Amino acid sequence: MSDLSQKSIALIIPDFNFGGEEKRVVFFANNYIDYFQNVYLFAPDGMSTKLLNPKVKHIVINVRNYKNLPSVLKIIKKEKIQFFQGHKRATTPYLLASEKFLNVKSIFNFDNIYLSYNYLCKFITPSHVVYLSDIVKNYYAPYYKKNKNITINMGGDFYENIPANKIQDLKKELRIEEKFILLSLGRLSEQKNHQKLIEALSELKNENFICLVVGDGPLEDKIKRLIEKHQLSDKVRLLGHRTDVQNLLCISDILIQSSIFEGFPNVFIEAASVGLPIIATDVGSSRTLVENNGIIVEPNNSEQLAKAIFEMMQKYSFYKEKAKVLKDSDFLKQFHKANMLKNYISYYESFT
Repeated sequence: MSDLSQKSIALIIPDFNFGGEEKRVVFFANNYIDYFQNVYLFAPDGMSTKLLNPKVKHIVINVRNYKNLPSVLKIIKKEKIQFFQGHKRATTPYLLASEKFLNVKSIFNFDNIYLSYNYLCKFITPSHVVYLSDIVKNYYAPYYKKNKNITINMGGDFYENIPANKIQDLKKELRIEEKFILLSLGRLSEQKNHQKLIEALSELKNENFICLVVGDGPLEDKIKRLIEKHQLSDKVRLLGHRTDVQNLLCISDILIQSSIFEGFPNVFIEAASVGLPIIATDVGSSRTLVENNGIIVEPNNSEQLAKAIFEMMQKYSFYKEKAKVLKDSDFLKQFHKANMLKNYISYYESFT
């Protein structure tokens, strides 16, 4: 046990339903209890609350309401919290205030390459910044020259492939036998840009595919209307939030992502771990895991996206073989969530 066993850490995140960054925070909090004396979480109540270990002290708070900042500082001071780890940009005022007024080691985790307010946000970001890939770090280098920056690679779940008979049973259950299966995993929000995905699929109506869209969010009704508008009700199926991600990855032929901005999607790691080819937009850290195992397209370009889907359907055996090579590679192993945790613990130990 390291010196961290006598230290307390708090995490903070403004949203706590289902999402990649929420998933990471749950993973960190539940595992930090094995290393730190106390683990606190400042977050609203949400769908991810039930996933927390009871030993994690969840302080329910509206993080996006900055009137709560004094209350957070008061708790940090009272509980003698030494480390404060923030996820998503809405947390930076809390991190900076804790650093300036309480001498807490505040660490901001850059989860995305954002499209706006980058210059402004540099003035409210704490001294210590952790990037989830070198691509994200290099993008923000001009903004954070004076910060103490480090890259700790994103880590995700590694799944096992499921037996062929189970795959057939699942396809039968979903009534998608004998179809080429596209899988889109992500919140139904502006960021994920499902509109361009729907537009791309509308150009491929004569192909024998089904697109499973997994996730919920504020744009669900709009996406339903788009599906109806493009007469794709028999080609696109909205499944809502699902907990059987492993099964869905294993029955699919392609993972497809149409985002306008990203950091390093968890789902890329999950897809790569089962040997699934990927089509992705050229945003964030997509190129870290998508080379000859997939196709990169311009963001906001439905024509390129449609061409990529068609090409992969025509040359699927090639892309599938390359995806299998990545699955079995030592390169992929560095992105396991156990390695991410190990590197974060080492990072915190460097402060003691």
